[in-house]
Amino acid sequence: MNIYDFDNTIFKGDSSYKFILYSFFRHPLKVIVSLFKGLMAKLKGQDLGIIKSEIFSFVKYIANLDEYVNKFIFKNLKNIKSFYINNQKENDIIISASFDFIIVPFCHKLGINNVIATKYSVKEGKIKGVNCKGEEKVKRLKEEFPHIIVNEAYSDSFTDKPMLLLASKAYLVKGEKIIPFSK
Repeated sequence: MNIYDFDNTIFKGDSSYKFILYSFFRHPLKVIVSLFKGLMAKLKGQDLGIIKSEIFSFVKYIANLDEYVNKFIFKNLKNIKSFYINNQKENDIIISASFDFIIVPFCHKLGINNVIATKYSVKEGKIKGVNCKGEEKVKRLKEEFPHIIVNEAYSDSFTDKPMLLLASKAYLVKGEKIIPFSK
């Protein structure tokens, strides 16, 4: 099996940032209030999970969120990188620190069924569990696929080194450029 990070790896840019920007033009006041709450959490020295929860707290006020997310996905399908489209396999796994309410339906639209992402309770407006980043990606992968053999791993970031080290072949993705990762 091959594993991929999502943002800046198979997706051009950061899907969370693009979702916030997309939402800003549709719900400016809600987004501004949430961004302010996120800034205050950062200034108070809160951990990344709390900061991200505050930044995305506006989503609990969006009516028909599933339909809203689907419109966002449709608008952003063009941001899937061609290297991925050309190499996609049926059993690929996407592992992302972005929120599941965005990443899971996005991946399903692409025909990707194996998705691990940061769990977010829209109703509560907060992360459930731990932000899926770094070592947490490996932990979650092993929980969901205990006997996995990773052939290839792709990421844009060195924070995913633990994930990259699982693979027989690992690659850093810079734009459309694929660079072998030295272990």
